[in-house]
Amino acid sequence: MKKFKILVIDDQTDDRISLEEILVANDFLVLNASGREEAEQLLSEELVDLIFIDGVITGIQPLSTAKLIKTNENWKDIPIIFMVGKDDLRILKELYQSGGDDYIIKPFTWSELLMKTRLHLELKYSRQMAKNSNQMLESRVIQRTNELEASLKKLREANKELGVLEIAKSEFFNLISHEIRTPLNGILGSLALIDRLKLPDDVNHYFSLLDLSVKRLEDFSNTILEASKLRIKGAKALVFMETDLVMILQDAISECSTKFCKKNISVDLQNYTSGTPLLKADQKYLLKCFNVILDNSFKFSHGGGKIEISIIAQPPGFLKTVISDYGTGFSKASLENIYHGFANLNAHFDQNTGMGLHLAKLIIDAHSGFIKVGNNNPTGAIVEILIPVDH
Repeated sequence: MKKFKILVIDDQTDDRISLEEILVANDFLVLNASGREEAEQLLSEELVDLIFIDGVITGIQPLSTAKLIKTNENWKDIPIIFMVGKDDLRILKELYQSGGDDYIIKPFTWSELLMKTRLHLELKYSRQMAKNSNQMLESRVIQRTNELEASLKKLREANKELGVLEIAKSEFFNLISHEIRTPLNGILGSLALIDRLKLPDDVNHYFSLLDLSVKRLEDFSNTILEASKLRIKGAKALVFMETDLVMILQDAISECSTKFCKKNISVDLQNYTSGTPLLKADQKYLLKCFNVILDNSFKFSHGGGKIEISIIAQPPGFLKTVISDYGTGFSKASLENIYHGFANLNAHFDQNTGMGLHLAKLIIDAHSGFIKVGNNNPTGAIVEILIPVDH
């Protein structure tokens, strides 16, 4: 075990010897100095754990010696105990002000001397351990901070690369959409001219299939173009204005009315708000969103079915639209990736492109809203859309 090293500064030989005998007998190592210069020399050569200074060395020397030790960066943490006589207690204030940590009265009481010696050594090394622990913690914090900063830098770079890739992908889809639309215009024009001709029934059948396929391709081109624009620009692609949600839904129902009549599907729209449900929104995109959802409900509803639409005020500051049907509902597999473009083609959305609800979600996201899909009990699908009144 470590033996503590104690320096005794005293010009009285008898007192030094007496103190040394007590300390050595209790397994301490002792160094002796008769004055300040000798003490300085020893301190510069040895690692000292505690210092005793005679408080009545000639003149003011004890005070200057203590100040010298406490102002030195290498020695300032060494405890100093002054040795004073009973008649010298009047200078205790000066002794403490000079840097003294404690005092003992001569002639020494062994128990008091050893108690104070051990107490100040324990305090010194407790402080040292706390300091070392703090330094270790600070070092770990700095190391961890550097690691986190490095990780954050990598994440930022990766995010930047992902952003570039996302823009490139959207621009690629945008380009595809434009390139598809160019030949489509020629095909659609030709089909319009052919439609004026009187053709045999079997030719008309194939013509109808061709016309349907071209229109589906046109719908796909429009959808992917809008999706690309929203993925790149987000809310910046929208034009916000005060909008009546009832009117938007009525327009969406009107655009789908021909299809609904073919399958004898009824639509029930209910406004459960206290007045006109107004919100800041892009009318064109919101109409497109509801068209997609109503089109899905039409495709998967049975003949003679019903679609229910409810508008509900949802605090704080939202309007919720709930669209329910009683058709086949969503499959379990489709619900797992329902918003992904080109997702499961057996899902409850456009079976031909797989982009319907993907576009709807992009539109609602751009409005800072939320969309949730699920199944009705016992059958059918339900779509809930939550949009803030003020964007």
